Amino acid sequence: MKEIKITEKAHREIKKLFSVRQKVNTLKSDPELTAIFDNFAFDETLEAAEGLVEEKTRVMCILASCMGCNALTEFRMYVGAALNVGVKPREIREIVYQAVPFLGFSRVLCFLMAMNEVFDDNDIRLPLDDQATTTDDTCHEEGAKMIDALWGKGNAENMFETSPKGQEHIVKYMIEYCFGRFYTRKGIDLQHRELITFCMLAGLGGCDDRLRTHAIGCRNTNISKAEMVAAVTAMLPWIGFPRSLTALNVINDAYNERLM
Repeated sequence: MKEIKITEKAHREIKKLFSVRQKVNTLKSDPELTAIFDNFAFDETLEAAEGLVEEKTRVMCILASCMGCNALTEFRMYVGAALNVGVKPREIREIVYQAVPFLGFSRVLCFLMAMNEVFDDNDIRLPLDDQATTTDDTCHEEGAKMIDALWGKGNAENMFETSPKGQEHIVKYMIEYCFGRFYTRKGIDLQHRELITFCMLAGLGGCDDRLRTHAIGCRNTNISKAEMVAAVTAMLPWIGFPRSLTALNVINDAYNERLM
């Protein structure tokens, strides 16, 4: 069946990104919806985001947001798309690893397995090289440095001082596990790592305070407001309007405030 009403731009983008898209294409059963969505996702929103974020970054953002909203089918497709536009396997793996402290291992496990299946289908030898930079002895110190780098000197120490009594161990875990073990890894730079975290949380929804914190982190790593809006625009077809509008409200708030 011919894909009537799909623009040439959308055709080109789909062909470039998805070498196996026909396996899940809804065209035969839902041609009307397919045409509406494809034109929106691969033409209209793409046009608005182009030139503001690099293609590789845009695809990485969508990949991260698919994990946030638990979209396994689209995640699998976007692992292939990421490889097709030149995102390195270790960069894709770092996106998945980055999700562990934010989304929880029970949600991430299926994405990890799907990623490895796509890697295997593309003859990518596993396991990939280690990217860890910290040990049990250094993860606290290095995690604290990472927090201070993102939100200002003294922020890690302040987390302890303002923690409710009996919850200090959670702060310790955040410093050592989330930031000391994951944020310090190689494979992607801090700017991309923080943007990816924002995209995951935008897709997840329901955690506006954390989303705001990481919007400020993105701002503090010199990601412009225009780039943030472009990233949300790229994610919009996959995470929907309510979560996208929440993300935009958070961005507007964060970028109108004084730098930390």
